[in-house]
Amino acid sequence: MSAPMTSLDRPTSAATTACQGIVPTASSPEAASLSQDSPGTLARAGAKGAMWQALAHSIGRAIVLVTIVVLARLLSPEEYGLVALALVLMAYAEMIADAGVNQALVYLKPSPENSRAALLIAAVVGGSLTVGAVVAAPVIAAVFDRPEVEVLVQVLAISLLGSALAAVPEALLRRDLLFPRLTVAAIIRSVVTGSLALGLAFADYGALSLAVGTVAGTIAYAVSCWLLLPGGVPWKIWRARRAALRANLAFGAPAAGSNLLVRLIFDVDYVIIALLLGAQALGHYTLAFRLPEQLIMNVFYLLSTVVFPLYSRARSDLERLRGGYLKIVQIQSLYGVTAGVGLAVVAHMLVPVVFGDRWGQAVLPLVFLSMYAAVRALGAGATDIYKALGRPGLSVGISLVRLVLLVPLLIYAARWGIAGVAVAQCASALVFALGMQVVAARVLRMRAMLLLRAVIPGLVCGLAVSVVGISVSALPLGDGIPHLAVVIAAGLGTVYLLLRMIFTSLHDELVRLVLRR
Repeated sequence: MSAPMTSLDRPTSAATTACQGIVPTASSPEAASLSQDSPGTLARAGAKGAMWQALAHSIGRAIVLVTIVVLARLLSPEEYGLVALALVLMAYAEMIADAGVNQALVYLKPSPENSRAALLIAAVVGGSLTVGAVVAAPVIAAVFDRPEVEVLVQVLAISLLGSALAAVPEALLRRDLLFPRLTVAAIIRSVVTGSLALGLAFADYGALSLAVGTVAGTIAYAVSCWLLLPGGVPWKIWRARRAALRANLAFGAPAAGSNLLVRLIFDVDYVIIALLLGAQALGHYTLAFRLPEQLIMNVFYLLSTVVFPLYSRARSDLERLRGGYLKIVQIQSLYGVTAGVGLAVVAHMLVPVVFGDRWGQAVLPLVFLSMYAAVRALGAGATDIYKALGRPGLSVGISLVRLVLLVPLLIYAARWGIAGVAVAQCASALVFALGMQVVAARVLRMRAMLLLRAVIPGLVCGLAVSVVGISVSALPLGDGIPHLAVVIAAGLGTVYLLLRMIFTSLHDELVRLVLRR
C-alpha cells in the first residue's frame, strides 16, 4: 500500500532554473552521449538527475513532515481517516485522469502533433472524471455510511482536472531532463498545499482543510509547469491528428491501466479498513504509513521520474541498460532496506515523540509498514524497465494477478485489526517483489543471480541495523528525543562502517556519484 497522495506527497524534482546546465537536456552533448558511453554512463546520468531531484525532495519533504505533524495534533484519528478515504478514492481516478499521456510523451518521439494530441486526451478524460466524481459523491458517501465524505470527494474532484492538465508539461519537462524547472513547480505545490492546509486547520475547518489545500496545491503545480515549459504551449488541440491520438493511447492506455492497478493494490487496504474497521482505525493506519512513505517510498518514485526517461533513451542498447538497472537496484535496495528496518526499530520511540500519545495504536502498524517499505525496495523499478522496453502490458498482467490474490488476503487479515492488514501487505509485497525482478531479468536477458548480488549490500546492512538498533534501544538511556537520536546515530554509523570496510567499491562509487566525478 501507499498512503493517499495529496499534492504534498508527489515527488519533487531538482533545484532551480539557473542550474539547468548541470542536467543534460534533450539536445545537449551530454544527452547525446547517453547512446554512446559505457554502461556506467546510465547510472551516472541517473544519479545526477536524482541528486538534483533530492534537493527539492528534501525541501518538499520538510514541508510535508511539518504539515503532517501539526495536522496530527490538530485533527482527531477519525477526521484523519475520513480525509484518507476521500484521498484514496480520488487517487484511483487520478491514475487514469490523463489516460497515460504523461508516460506516452516520454516514450514517443518528440513532436508538436503528439503534444497536442496528449493535451486533448488529458483535458477530455480529466474533465469527464471530475464531473463524474462530483455526481457520484453522494453514492460514495452512502456506500461507506459516512455523510461527511460527500463534500470531501466533491472538493477533491477538482484536483483530477488539475492533475490531468499538468500531465503534458510535466512529461515534456521530464522527457527533456529539465528537472530544475520541475523543482520550482514542485516546491510551489508543497508550499501552497502546506500553508493553506495548516491555515484552515488552525481555523478549525477540520478534515476539509487538507482537502482544500490539496486542490490548491494541484492547481498551483499545473500552472507552474505550464509557465516553466520552454518552447510555447501546444494549445491548438483542435489540430490534433488521429495518428498522434492513436499513438498516445496505444502506449498511454496500458500504462494508465497498469498505474491504476498498482494504485488499487497499494491502496485497497484503505478501502477494506474503512469498510470493516471504521474511520478511526483508518486514521491510525494512515498516519502509521506517513513516515515510511515520506522517508522511503517517495524516494523510489523520485528515482522513477529520473530513470524512466534515461531507460527509454537507452532501450536500444541492452548491455548499457542492464548495467544501469543493476546499479539503480543496488543503490535503491541499500537505502530502502536499511531505512525501512531502522524505522521499524525506532517506531515505538518515534510515534509518541513526533505525533503524540493519542496515536499509540499506530506503533505496531508502523513497524510492519516500515518493513513493507523495505521489502518494496527489492522490487521497485521493474515497471520502469517494462515501460522503457515498450512492454507496459507486463505490469498490467502482474498487477491483475496480485490484486486478485491480495483482496481476499487483506479481508481475512482484517480480523486481527490494522496490524494484521499491515503484516499481510508486507508478506505479499515480498513475494511479488521477487517475481517482478525475475520478469525484469528475463526482458533484459540477464541472469536473475545478478539482481540477487545487487541487493546483498542492502540486506547485510539492514540486518546489521536491526541488531544494533534493537540493542541500543534496549539500553537504559531514558525516553524521548536523546535516546532516539542515539539509536539513529548508531544505525547510521553501522551502515557507514559496513560500506567502508566490506563494500568498499560501492562506498567509493557512491562518493563519486555524489561528487559527480
